[in-house]
Amino acid sequence: MGGEVEYSTATKVYALYGALFNEIAKELGEVKALALHNDAHEYIGLKTGKQIREQMGDIDYDIETLTKILQRGNQSIGIDCQMVKSADSILLRNLRCPMYDGYRLGGLEDRMAEMLCQVGAPAKLWTTLKQLNSDIIYSLNHYRDVPDERCEEEVKLP
Repeated sequence: MGGEVEYSTATKVYALYGALFNEIAKELGEVKALALHNDAHEYIGLKTGKQIREQMGDIDYDIETLTKILQRGNQSIGIDCQMVKSADSILLRNLRCPMYDGYRLGGLEDRMAEMLCQVGAPAKLWTTLKQLNSDIIYSLNHYRDVPDERCEEEVKLP
């Protein structure tokens, strides 16, 4: 389970982001706001991938290594995640999530909070992981319908 301090801190940050996103969407419209959200996540994904490569060097980013990177990232913001590994994939089952809770705390309705995750998670995570292994395939397989449900993401190596 992710740490309580990390979760609480990240939830507050995502609440502020949710409130800011709401204001941007009111001013520019949802389509433009979501496009900016995507661009920002891609930018952070590029920076994160570069930082990981600088720290870890030019190594084989296989399933074991990618699992450790994903665990570290999730723990850093308090995501409660179960990871199921196979020879060529990692299934991430996210239960407690500061983005899910923070967006709502910031005033986003369920539909818009889901859109932020549907757009932002692939943009950031896939962009990050592609820099580590260009063959990676990422998907957000399921977004929770209710708070007690899990979101599921998957990372595959062909």
